[in-house]
Amino acid sequence: MLNMMLLLLGLLTASPDHTPATVDSIPRLPVKLAQTQQSNLKPITEFESMGEVSLFDDRDSVVRKKGKPLSINKDVYSGYTEYQYKDITVGLSEDLVYYVHVDVDASAEGCPGKIQLNGRWLPLEKQEIAQALGEPDFTAEDGDVYIRDLAAVKIYRHPATKAIVGVDLFDTIAF
Repeated sequence: MLNMMLLLLGLLTASPDHTPATVDSIPRLPVKLAQTQQSNLKPITEFESMGEVSLFDDRDSVVRKKGKPLSINKDVYSGYTEYQYKDITVGLSEDLVYYVHVDVDASAEGCPGKIQLNGRWLPLEKQEIAQALGEPDFTAEDGDVYIRDLAAVKIYRHPATKAIVGVDLFDTIAF
């Protein structure tokens, strides 16, 4: 900073013949501005909802928000009931939401490659995920897990290609 001030002072002071410097006599230096693509994504500090469904919802509020499901399936092993919609799957236990799943090919109805997390659209690209979610709290063979209090998001990846294939929002107490 001091060097820059001295340079400017030298350019603006009188020349050797004691005539003031003019704008035309100041040398023009080529300037290149670095272009950086800044995303407007702010860090997500808590996980509440995905695809408009909250972890605090019950069966009735899911149906009010999403309408009648395309199908309802009961998993005999886990006891969860899955409500299948065009864009998401909602897992319920005892009429309470325990997880929400989005397949990437069905994500963001008309906007594949994005999920709606806490009402905000999140592109499923490395830079945007890192900016919004930070570093994973846990990395598994099938994906990355991000934990916020008692909720978590898991981004599932294809084992061979590492491409994102799905995303879960879930209650960590439920699993």
